[in-house]
Amino acid sequence: MNNCKGDSVVRIREFGLLLNGGNKSSTIDCHSIPSKAFEWLLVNGQSTNEYSVDLVRVKKQGQSIALQVINYVGVLETPCGTRIEILPKISEREDSETSTKVLLKMLSTVNRLNMHQFEKSTLQTLKRPLFEILIGYFLQEVARVIKKGVRYQYKRVHSSKPYLKGQLQTSKQINQRPGCLNRFHIAYDDFSSDRPENRLISSALTQVLKWAKSSENLRLGSELQFALDNIPHSDNYAVDFRKWSNDRSLIHYRSVKPWCELILSYQSPLSLAGQHHGISLLFPMEILFERYVAIKLEKAFPRELKLKVQANSHSLVTHTLPMLDKEEGWFRLKPDIVVSHKQFQKVIWVADTKWKRINENQASAKYKYGISQSDMYQMFAYGHKYLKGTGTVYLIYPKHEHFNQPLPPFRFDDELTVRVIPYDLIKDESALMDQVLTMLPELSG
Repeated sequence: MNNCKGDSVVRIREFGLLLNGGNKSSTIDCHSIPSKAFEWLLVNGQSTNEYSVDLVRVKKQGQSIALQVINYVGVLETPCGTRIEILPKISEREDSETSTKVLLKMLSTVNRLNMHQFEKSTLQTLKRPLFEILIGYFLQEVARVIKKGVRYQYKRVHSSKPYLKGQLQTSKQINQRPGCLNRFHIAYDDFSSDRPENRLISSALTQVLKWAKSSENLRLGSELQFALDNIPHSDNYAVDFRKWSNDRSLIHYRSVKPWCELILSYQSPLSLAGQHHGISLLFPMEILFERYVAIKLEKAFPRELKLKVQANSHSLVTHTLPMLDKEEGWFRLKPDIVVSHKQFQKVIWVADTKWKRINENQASAKYKYGISQSDMYQMFAYGHKYLKGTGTVYLIYPKHEHFNQPLPPFRFDDELTVRVIPYDLIKDESALMDQVLTMLPELSG
């Protein structure tokens, strides 16, 4: 199996193994890929400098080696055309549809992507390749913009024409060369669809048509491209995004903007070799989980509470530099979530999210449920600096078959406690909400 097929799609789950060639039966946790794809990942999937990261790690598999996918979820295409879909591992069951649904929900929430009724997606839809599902949602959003009307704006045009139109540019007309006296230097307003928002949509549409493989997406994409045929591509994405208008007449454009940002600013976490520019739409799962949980908790909290992410108001130590009479805070402490009471300006609790599978059955001093010592040190520092050594700090891990209920409390001392709780990504439930609602009457009193 030395050659890659252009339409080859491999679906695997986090921590799953990719095998080198062969025709072994494949599962969502162990999948054979073409040798060329394997060799490319072996070279490019591991960090080689400070600017790249690890997507895979080498594992021994029998008499040979395998590549274990880590850290990232999403879609990656190798130079030979093999597409590898990496789904989050949220259960021990081989349920790719549920994993796909959860990933779409998280991407929709964190990246503000409008995915109309994706939670009601049919089983047939969820069985499609992940990237084709994402492309489909984007195309539907573009179709909605076109249906409600592509917006035009007046654009100042400066030109040289054999006829008069608009305003004559007197100074340019006087100073033109004698042989060009039959041309008029004019300026006029043109009512045009050539505006930043439309240019970015057109650019994003062209990009996804290079990626799409399903006949349904290619057909709809071609129709939309025809409808936007007279709109040029953006020459500078960053500038055009800054110029994106929030005018009320463009209210139906708002939900397509995050899609354009995602598509046009996609970057690979890998240091890709050569001139390969295939798909690399990968998301760091730890950051995705962290942001998703924060957004969901904030929406569920009462109005009295304020949630701040990545707070950095405290440092581990202070230090006065030699020759300078100024004290500085060193080693900033940045908990994922800090919740305070708006009225009393008091921090209620601090939490950190960890995308790691701990095990409630490993209840021993040796295994410690799989919780790392560094995480506990971190919570100790947060508790003393943000809660002044009194209260509760929380560690939030994803819920799964071997972590269903909050663990018994961990105590630093009589005043400071750590609670380790699960977050259910399927039902969006957490014991933390019950804790908050219990504390509110006490704080208000």
